[in-house]
Amino acid sequence: MDQANPETRDAMDPARITPRTFILFFCTGLFMVSLVLAAITAVKIQAFHLGPLTVLVPAGTLAFGLTYLATDVISEVWGRGYALCVVISGVLMRFLILILLLYAMHAEAVFPFITTGGSWTDAQQAAFVDVLSSGNRTNFAGMVAFGISALADVMIFHHLREKDAGKNRLWLRNNISTMVSQTFNSAIFISVAFAGVQTWSVIGSLILGQVIVKLLVAVIDTPLVYLLRNIAQGRRLTDLTG
Repeated sequence: MDQANPETRDAMDPARITPRTFILFFCTGLFMVSLVLAAITAVKIQAFHLGPLTVLVPAGTLAFGLTYLATDVISEVWGRGYALCVVISGVLMRFLILILLLYAMHAEAVFPFITTGGSWTDAQQAAFVDVLSSGNRTNFAGMVAFGISALADVMIFHHLREKDAGKNRLWLRNNISTMVSQTFNSAIFISVAFAGVQTWSVIGSLILGQVIVKLLVAVIDTPLVYLLRNIAQGRRLTDLTG
């Protein structure tokens, strides 16, 4: 096999599973699963009590933070092109979620050949629509915020990667790119998802809460970025260079 050719090196050998290929599939799967769960669970608001400070945080915040872990690993190991492919696919998946949620909620009202079946009652249908319609709005808000912030994350990460080449600053570009893009995401997502639904004081607390939790996740996930990078590249698990 030609080790100098990235396309040859990245091609999956159907006869075996390599650590490099497994980590690519793992990070892509982590990205997609976290993105979907973040969209569905964001309608629930949680209160985080951080000492004297109490902030409100959508329940999907932790899941969404994991998407940046995945894209940073993919960016570091496979490059900007792979990361952009995953991000664009994620935006398309969010749109698909929106379409499927609309179908699940309103198919019986739109298509005369579809009706509810079994023991499904009108009360269950009303509760179902009430929950998922909120999820629909947060999913739309997530599409807008995610598309902007994820692209910013990839571009900032690679700008710093090229600028700091050879300086062993993976930890720095991982944290800066994630923190900046997550701040953008929180401000856009919360404003679009909850304007008119929550008061502006609550919206401000939600933005602050998301930013705090996401910054904590960005710091905590740094060792995992190194670990997954090292497995993919066949390095020692404790290698902190690069």
